[in-house]
Amino acid sequence: MPMKHLLKPFCIVMLCLGGTAHAQEVSEDAPQDASESWEGTITARTLNVRVGPGPNQKIVAKLERGDRVEAFDADGRWVRIGKFDDSGKTGWISRSFIRLPEDFMAPAFGDLENAFLEWASARGDLSVVSVEAEDRLSLVLDQDTEDTSAATASRVAREVACAYRERLSLKVPVVATVWPESGPQDGWIVQVSCP
Repeated sequence: MPMKHLLKPFCIVMLCLGGTAHAQEVSEDAPQDASESWEGTITARTLNVRVGPGPNQKIVAKLERGDRVEAFDADGRWVRIGKFDDSGKTGWISRSFIRLPEDFMAPAFGDLENAFLEWASARGDLSVVSVEAEDRLSLVLDQDTEDTSAATASRVAREVACAYRERLSLKVPVVATVWPESGPQDGWIVQVSCP
């Protein structure tokens, strides 16, 4: 999939989790006002579905890589999904582990964020960029890049963090974390702040 498809308008960090999948009870019914939905594909090996948006919410089901779900709402880094089992109920998953179409919940980012993401996709040395918060970015280096050393990761992370800070005229430091392609379970490669 071309880089710009991963970055516009949302950037999704595709990291893998371990485990097995099975369905349990699920959360509340789909809202009556959900007039638009988008099909998404799970990218994690195993992904917890939670009753609400947040890592401390009760786990109500598990999904596997390749499972297709209906996404129809977002709350920060969390996506509300349905049609992941036969119950008709909904749940919440981390946006980092679902591939969604370009137009999901658009416009989520403003023109400045979208311009930054276009710039990041044109670099050619990143396979994934995720805006985690106003002051936090997650990156994965493109594995086709000749040099994926920690020194290169540090240089790229600083360039990207500083570009994001400058383009959005942020007054706070921006932290960019470079993750391995294998996922967060292996820990980050480098973490750089600008300034």
